[in-house]
Amino acid sequence: MNSQRRKPYDTAVSPVVGVMLMLVVVIIIAAVLSAFAGGQAGSVNKPPTVSMEVWIEPGDTFADTEMNFRHLGGDPIHTKDIQIITSFRNSSGYVYRHIQTSSSDPSHMYSTASNRNRLPYLADITTGRAASNPDTKDYGNFTLNTGDVMTTNNLWGMAELLGVPWTRGSPFSDSRLDDSSLKPGSIIEVRILHNPSGKMIFEKDVVFR
Repeated sequence: MNSQRRKPYDTAVSPVVGVMLMLVVVIIIAAVLSAFAGGQAGSVNKPPTVSMEVWIEPGDTFADTEMNFRHLGGDPIHTKDIQIITSFRNSSGYVYRHIQTSSSDPSHMYSTASNRNRLPYLADITTGRAASNPDTKDYGNFTLNTGDVMTTNNLWGMAELLGVPWTRGSPFSDSRLDDSSLKPGSIIEVRILHNPSGKMIFEKDVVFR
């Protein structure tokens, strides 16, 4: 009676194929998870698409001059997620640089010392004055949507946003800038940084007219 002999390597074929199949499955799963995680991270860190307008609005008096920010269109922006970075060179060459964040100190803008707001606040007259609604109007507490405007309210608020010193007068209308270089004709660099993505979403030289 003849019997067939197995070659020594025949018994190793099935385990090798099985191991290879397992490796392929593991690699595919790892690739899928990596792609999913990458997509999630990309969506979280993607900067918003937005169109902004920044201008300096002259008032009836020099003290009434204000800096305004208008959301023209695009994605809504929560102000806690952005920094306003300004730079202004005075007549002697000194550069004032300032970064405004949602944790910056509130500023005096009215004659009453208790009336303080973190600038620029939301200019929404339908909910009353900003000083009486700091929880909803202070910079860092609201979302900027298309058509919304943020404002410094007056020249002193603008000076604080730029980091330019000023002296509060008594009466308040006698307040004055400590650096008279900030005047019509001045050029102010304004940038807006989106914190989650680390990307600039606005950059412009604004002329004080």
